Amino acid sequence: GYYLLIVQTLALAFGALPLYLLAKKILGRRDLSLIVPAGYLLYPSLHSVNFFDFHPIAFLIPALLAAFYFFYEKKWLWFWIFMILAASAQEDAVLTVMFAGLFLAVIHPTEIKARKMGLLAALAALIYFIVSIKIVMPYFGGGLLRIDRYAALGGSAGEISRNLIVNPLLFLKTAFSAPKLKYLFWIFLPAAFLPLAYPASILLLIPGLAENLLTSFKNQFSGFYQYDSMLIAGIFIAGIYGLKGLLNRFPNKILRFKRVLLMAILAGFLFRSPISPFSFPAGLFKSNEHQLTLRRIVKNIPSGVSVAAQTNILPHLSDREKIYMAGSEPFMTDIVVIDGADFFGFKDPQHFSDYADSYAYSGKYDIEIIKERYIVFTKKNEAAAPSKNFQ
Repeated sequence: GYYLLIVQTLALAFGALPLYLLAKKILGRRDLSLIVPAGYLLYPSLHSVNFFDFHPIAFLIPALLAAFYFFYEKKWLWFWIFMILAASAQEDAVLTVMFAGLFLAVIHPTEIKARKMGLLAALAALIYFIVSIKIVMPYFGGGLLRIDRYAALGGSAGEISRNLIVNPLLFLKTAFSAPKLKYLFWIFLPAAFLPLAYPASILLLIPGLAENLLTSFKNQFSGFYQYDSMLIAGIFIAGIYGLKGLLNRFPNKILRFKRVLLMAILAGFLFRSPISPFSFPAGLFKSNEHQLTLRRIVKNIPSGVSVAAQTNILPHLSDREKIYMAGSEPFMTDIVVIDGADFFGFKDPQHFSDYADSYAYSGKYDIEIIKERYIVFTKKNEAAAPSKNFQ
């Protein structure tokens, strides 16, 4: 699990390189081109993506930034390689790729080759998306997004779409509530609101904004988890164009733009980043009894058994073949590990309790409560005793 976090960290950091090269090509100024990737590396949402577990969607960010750079260099093979990598990050990442292709086509109406490449990328992404949700994902028992998180708009994708069309007030009420306006403020502030200065940038942001503004799941519009991965690359690409437009209109105010941008970057980092001096998580670098206990539990689970665990425990089991999210496992697994002090991943404490009871009262499991917090269910015919040494 730790190796995955290292790879994710390096990949996100790598995104600064193509972003710098892209900014330098579009802005034509080395000073501003250095400020842009600095803002990216200090961007609070980027830190939050990397702060909370490993998520494949994080790789969308550097891949899309690299794809844009190679598009402007007209290195089409590399453009397609990184667009494919971006689309492969997660099932909904392809939507960002599709709208990115449309964006490239729209802003290059007179460049035939560039326009064709943008439209072809959008078409390929659309086909990939349809094949994925209609054939590939159903075959493996999967589905698109968490529709339950959009229940306020309807019970299915079709119903949600219809309601948004026939009841636009429902859309406005859902998307622009006070918490979501606050969310929008904090994702745009560290970019000095520059994306808003370039109207075409909405094409880059539609998928991510739709996912995060139309949901009732608070974590998605908190700015503190991986959900902004769909937006980060687009925000900085659009920010470059917004800055370019302002420089063209006000060429004598470059120094002022630099100051405002630097102040916005610093303000976002200091007041919003999970690693700012005001909120630095020093406790993560200190071991505590609960963490040590969990590590011992995981270490003592036999390698060949199937395991179900909660969201916060699952990454510690990522090197195993048969692991499932607690509550979503397709069968009753050999071992279940849950944290009795944290029902994260379940709708509410009652659902968490019902889940634990389903194993406890099945009669098929031995139950161990460790350090008055962790509960380990072990199937009776499995030779596993992860808690013997530290009751």
